[in-house]
Amino acid sequence: MSNAIFQVLEAVVHAHGRPRWSWHDEGFLSQPKPVPVRRPLPVYRVWGGTATETGSPTRPGACFSLEKPRSRKEAERLFSLWEWGNSCRFVTEFVIKPGATIFVGTVHPGDCYDHGLGVPGSQIFVETPQVNLFVRKIGAAQPLIDDIVGGKVIVPNRDPGRKRSS
Repeated sequence: MSNAIFQVLEAVVHAHGRPRWSWHDEGFLSQPKPVPVRRPLPVYRVWGGTATETGSPTRPGACFSLEKPRSRKEAERLFSLWEWGNSCRFVTEFVIKPGATIFVGTVHPGDCYDHGLGVPGSQIFVETPQVNLFVRKIGAAQPLIDDIVGGKVIVPNRDPGRKRSS
């Protein structure tokens, strides 16, 4: 790894694996744990609406999962995405190469979470410089089954810690 890339990675992560980005703002219920990737790790990303297939380069990173949802409702149950503007239309498989450091933790259920869906899942956060170096797309995006009856309102620019007024 070049010295310049290493310096960028070092600037993103504090000592002891503490991220400079806000874990709360990135959709975690509590501070995620840094985990080094030692072998190829298949992961999935749900996207649609304002969320793009590979994440935004202007964000601190992108969220992935070890679980592959089959439907929009299952994706919302696992990841509480609608409040983020993610309409949960597609899922794409990626692989994270060895050498990356990922952050793993429980998804924040959000302010508008439908508790009838069940318990939220876990997510993997990969910082943007590492997405560019270690994450590779495998195959084409697949549409999620549209099992949402009556539709859901997408609330962009979510603040998971603050209740929204109606």
